[in-house]
Amino acid sequence: MQYDLIIMGATGFTGKLVIEYLIKNYGVKNDNFTWAIAGRDIDKLTNLKKALKSINSRSMEIDVLTADSHDKASLDNLTAKCKVIVSTVGPYLNYGHLLIKSCAQNGTHYCDLTGEVPFIKESIEQVSAIAKENNCKIIHSCGFDSIPSDIGVLLLQNEAMKQFGSPLNEIKLYVRAMRGGISGGTIESMINIYEYIKDKPDLQKALKDPYSLTPNSNNTNIQHTPSLKGVQWDQNTMRWLCPFAMSGINTKIVRASNGLMNNYYGKNFQYSEVVSFSRGLGGFTKALSMTLNLAFARLAIEFNPLIYILRKLFLPAPGQGPTREDRENGFFKMHLTGSSDNNKKLNLIVRGDSDAGYSGTAKMITESALSLLLEKKHVPNSSGVLTPASGIGEIIVKRLKDKGITFKLQ
Repeated sequence: MQYDLIIMGATGFTGKLVIEYLIKNYGVKNDNFTWAIAGRDIDKLTNLKKALKSINSRSMEIDVLTADSHDKASLDNLTAKCKVIVSTVGPYLNYGHLLIKSCAQNGTHYCDLTGEVPFIKESIEQVSAIAKENNCKIIHSCGFDSIPSDIGVLLLQNEAMKQFGSPLNEIKLYVRAMRGGISGGTIESMINIYEYIKDKPDLQKALKDPYSLTPNSNNTNIQHTPSLKGVQWDQNTMRWLCPFAMSGINTKIVRASNGLMNNYYGKNFQYSEVVSFSRGLGGFTKALSMTLNLAFARLAIEFNPLIYILRKLFLPAPGQGPTREDRENGFFKMHLTGSSDNNKKLNLIVRGDSDAGYSGTAKMITESALSLLLEKKHVPNSSGVLTPASGIGEIIVKRLKDKGITFKLQ
């Protein structure tokens, strides 16, 4: 094949960050793998290479390929030329279907950043069997949603099996600290989900069903841990809790991993996510404020006239996002606490030294792809539509460790 890795959507906000990360850490050319960038507009791709001269003087040597997300022939030409595709082209419901189909048919591994449950649901139904036939991995949610959650749970369960000989029956993720921004592309994807599913009852159900992404799920009668709806005092941690915006996708991905790994975490495994604030009036006020902001955001997304006004007046447009300074000053810290039936406990902390959604996500998806490319002996022997835990596994922890994202058992 001509290339080992191709980045599709290189000129988008997150795509640019992926390219910057690649250049800074692996160079324009290196001995371990070959890579190229791809997109629809050759002029934008050329301008990107020029802009990257400030990072690497050899940036004009980056190979450029063109492909259109709505042109299957151009995508087939692209996926036939490489071993792994990274796609940052969203909303994936609008632009992702033909690319995953092309990858599955050509036996090309694929990683993306989607948090769009309906897209993953359709991906499972439409291409998983094809990907299995062609022995390739289609791995969704390889960014902040859902690498920390999915890989964090896997690490805890692997440790539980080593120490106790059985899995933890419940794990809870607490977001303890986070600073970062949001891009126009993320907002566009969130809005698009509700537009896409408004006439599709099955996908509306998938958005609400905690096991909608879990293969061969027989868990419909299990009393799963419900998502937190408001502010709550947690007696165990002595802190205020509120809902976490990303729990809707993360919890589904973690449950999917369990199903894809033959219920490695147990058939009755429980998983939930919350944001945690300090005790006292200050913590309560912050938890209440975040809860109200989430409720308002959901209302705005579901009520088109309101979100239209907000987009025009306040929100970033697609292609826009947090400044470099904001990204570099960002960070995140998450605690995962697990317990077994006999009250044995394990804890893990995930930390990131930059904003989670963009600089951190660029690291995560790039190292996900490089794990598939360079760590073949260490990734699970699996194929089809997969999750980070079931498709990549623990090896990504090692690759991220020196890049500012750490997973540490306590």
